[in-house]
Amino acid sequence: MSPNSHFPPESSTNPLALQGLFPAAVVVRERRIPGDAADLLASEAHYVARAHPKRINEFAAGRACARAALVELGVRDFALHAAADRQPVWPDGFVGSITHTAGLCVAAVAARSSILAIGLDSEIVGAPTLDIWPTICRDEELAWVYSLPLSEQAAAVTLLFSAKEAFYKCQYPLVGEWLDFHDLRILAAWGETRGTFQASATRNIRFAHYVDLPVTGRYVFHEQFISAGLSTPAALMPHQ
Repeated sequence: MSPNSHFPPESSTNPLALQGLFPAAVVVRERRIPGDAADLLASEAHYVARAHPKRINEFAAGRACARAALVELGVRDFALHAAADRQPVWPDGFVGSITHTAGLCVAAVAARSSILAIGLDSEIVGAPTLDIWPTICRDEELAWVYSLPLSEQAAAVTLLFSAKEAFYKCQYPLVGEWLDFHDLRILAAWGETRGTFQASATRNIRFAHYVDLPVTGRYVFHEQFISAGLSTPAALMPHQ
């Protein structure tokens, strides 16, 4: 039985399956075919010149999705370089997030005038193996997972993993802080194909100067994947 067999799958042709993770100001574009080095602009190819072909394909697919989203926002043929920490360097005035897993690549992009930060993550349901569940989950989160029917537990852990990754990817470009899985606590609505989660910190983190924690994110189970998204409105200013 598939780990998420109790959920009705979202249609792969539903354009709102992933767009619904974010406000309308965020443009989401996905790609199902593998990336190719030929898709890269010349200055982008430099960053993966010595990489493994799998890494090149992922990098190329991510850049293709990001450029497609940027076109919708009026930016064409922008070379998306990589910073020293491998974060994408977005055009001035824009923010974004890229995720890729086997068979899926997605980018979410917005104007900074509307959205301060974006975090997006997609995973194959059941990918986190049982031996790393304690690394991903805090004790109280594991207790919740084990309270669920056995057929739902792998999907629940993947949700926690994806939600924490989305939170991390939202806050890191803004404040540059590394977080451990146990630095975050996720409380999720459960039992539907799509839902919300609450993300809070278990210690003082820099992101709390920009938002009031917990923050609310959204998730969706679609085909064999789960995707989670978070965004922070630009109207929110650092707390004094």
